Amino acid sequence: MALTFAMVEPQRLVFALFCLLVPVFMAYNGGATAATVDTIQREEQWSPAGIGLLGAMDKLGMTIAAAFWGYMLQRCDAKTLLCTGLLTNAGSTMAFGTLRNPVAMTVAKLLIGFTESLQWVWAPLWIGQWAPPALLPIWMNLSGGGVASGIGNGLGTIIAGFTTAQGYSYELAFQIEASVLFALLVALLGTSAQRLIIHSPLVSRSKMRVNHLAHESLEEPLVDTQPREAAQLQVMSQLRKLWGNPLFCRCALAYASANFVNSALQFLWVRIFMELWHLNKDYSVGSFLMISAFAGALGILAASCQRVEHDYLGKVSTLRFVHRAFSGAVLGALVVGAGILPQLHPAPRPDLQLKSLLLTWLGLGMVFVGVTAVPGLLQIMCIESVEEPELRSFATGLAQGANNFLGFAMGPLIPQLVMDILQIHLGWGLQKALALALFTALLGTCMGAVSTTLAVAAIGRCSECDFETDCAISTISHVSSAETESFSSQTVDRSVL
Repeated sequence: MALTFAMVEPQRLVFALFCLLVPVFMAYNGGATAATVDTIQREEQWSPAGIGLLGAMDKLGMTIAAAFWGYMLQRCDAKTLLCTGLLTNAGSTMAFGTLRNPVAMTVAKLLIGFTESLQWVWAPLWIGQWAPPALLPIWMNLSGGGVASGIGNGLGTIIAGFTTAQGYSYELAFQIEASVLFALLVALLGTSAQRLIIHSPLVSRSKMRVNHLAHESLEEPLVDTQPREAAQLQVMSQLRKLWGNPLFCRCALAYASANFVNSALQFLWVRIFMELWHLNKDYSVGSFLMISAFAGALGILAASCQRVEHDYLGKVSTLRFVHRAFSGAVLGALVVGAGILPQLHPAPRPDLQLKSLLLTWLGLGMVFVGVTAVPGLLQIMCIESVEEPELRSFATGLAQGANNFLGFAMGPLIPQLVMDILQIHLGWGLQKALALALFTALLGTCMGAVSTTLAVAAIGRCSECDFETDCAISTISHVSSAETESFSSQTVDRSVL
C-alpha cells in the first residue's frame, strides 16, 4: 500500500529521498570508478583504450538518453518510469560490481548512465511543480546545481579509495552503492504516484489573459485546463517549436556554458598548479577541494537568496542575476590571467610566485562563485520558458542532453585538444599549452554572459508579442461587448413596439 506521509510534509520527503539521495548515489558511481580504475585495469587486464572507454560509457549513456526520457515522460506515468529506471540502474551497478567480463561491464556501465539520465530530467521538473516558491532556487541548486553530484562523486571516491586501500576488491564499493539504490527503490515503490507527477494542472498564461480580459471567471476556463497539445506532436514538431523558442535555447546554452567551465577546471586544476608553481599533488588537490567547496557554497547561497517569480519582471530579474554572476566569473577569469602571466616568463621572479599563486586562486574562486550560482536558476528558466506543460519534459531532456554534451563532455575535451595542437603541431612547451588550455576553459564564462544577455532580449520580444496579443484580445472583447449591447437594445426596442 502507498505511503501516506501523514507525519511529515510529503514534498520535503520526496525531495530528500528522490531528488537528493537518489542523485547522490547515482553520482557515487563516477567517483567510485575514478578511484578504482587502476585496480580494475590491474585485476582484469584491461587495455588503456578499453579502460578509457569504460570510464566514458556512463556519460555517453546520459547524453544519448536525456531527450529520450524527456519524450517518454510525456507519454508514460512518472512512477512507472522511475521505478523501472532505478531498478535497472541498481541491477546494472550490482552487475558491474560482480561480473568480471569486460563486455558485460561495459554494457552495465552504459545502462547505468542511460538510466541515471532519467533522474536528471525528472528531478528539475518535479521541483518546478512541487517546491514551495521560497525554496525553489535552493531545492533546484541542491538537486541539479551540482551539489548532489558533487557529494556523490566525493562519497564514491572516498569509499572506493578506502576499501581498495584496505585490501578489499573494487567490487565492494559498487555493491554498497547497489544496496542503497535497492533500498531507495523500495521507498519509491511505496510512494503514491500522485506525489511524483510533473505536469502542472494550472491554466496556461495565454488562457489566463483571455479569461481576464473577457472578465470571465477562472473557474470556467475557455478551454481544457490540462492541455495535451504536445503529447499529440511528433518529435520533429516538438524540436521545431523548441528551436523557435529563443529564450529556451539561450538559457540552455548558458546552462551548458557554466558546466563547461566547471568540468574543464576540474580536469586541468592539478596539472596547472603542479607545472606552473611546482606544487606537489597533495597541495594541488587540497587547494581544489577547498576553493571549489567554499566558492561553490557562496555561489549557491547567493542564488538561493534570489526569489524566483514567474511573470515578466521576475524572469528579467532572474536573468539579470545570472548575468551578474557570469560577469563576476568573467572578471575572475581576467584576474586568473593576471596571476598566471608572470609564471610564463622564462625566468619568473621568486618573490612574485606567492603573489601570483594567491591572485590565481582568488580569480578561480571568483569563477567558481559565478558558475555555481547559475545552474539551478537556469534550469528553472529553461522550464519556465516553455509555455506548454506537456512539452516541458521533452524540453528539459534536451537541455540536459545539451548540458551533458557541451558541458560535461566538451569541458575536458576541448582544452585537451588545444593542448595537443599547441604541443604536437606548434611545438609549444607544456606550461604555455596548459595556460592557454585554461584560458580556453574560461571562455565559457564569456559565452554564458553573452547567452544571458540575448536571453533578456528574447524575454523583451516575448513581452511585446504578449502585449500585442492582449491588445488584440481586448479589442475583440470590446467589439463583442458593443455588438452584444447593440443587439440587446434592438431586442428591447422590438419588444416595446
